[in-house]
Amino acid sequence: MKCKLLLFSLFLMTNAFSQSNYYISKSNDTIRCEIIWFTSKKLKVNVNGEDKKFSPKDIMSFNFRGNKFVSLMNDYNNFYKEIISGKLSFYNVFGNNAYDGSSIIFPIMVKDDKIVWLNVINPKERIAKLISDCPELYNEWVEGSKYSLKEKEAIVNAYNECVSKKH
Repeated sequence: MKCKLLLFSLFLMTNAFSQSNYYISKSNDTIRCEIIWFTSKKLKVNVNGEDKKFSPKDIMSFNFRGNKFVSLMNDYNNFYKEIISGKLSFYNVFGNNAYDGSSIIFPIMVKDDKIVWLNVINPKERIAKLISDCPELYNEWVEGSKYSLKEKEAIVNAYNECVSKKH
């Protein structure tokens, strides 16, 4: 009996995970699917027994086990993992290190459809430009009194809260 209960529980968990997998078409249709594999550049799914491959230009987004990956308006080369969506959004894109092939995460922020890569020189200055229309937050960021460079999510949340108070 315990074995049957365990197997049934595993079935429900597997089914729940597969039900949370879907993609959003360019026509804004939600298509439930089994995600076979994905990279930052390609997605392979199975829909009703039929395998399909997509690139970021083909679909708007997909959800895999509760993680949302999107294609951005100004970059149809990559799928970006959505961390925070708002006036200022925060994403990660996954790639490979050119030297040893290991996995690497590239953080980006997007504001007004402009993509700002943060894995380059002067990420603190790049973020400062993005939040300059919230003077108090900008000062806290530039002076370094409240936020560190590692606290990207906190600064994005604080910025989005700041702009929501203005409107």
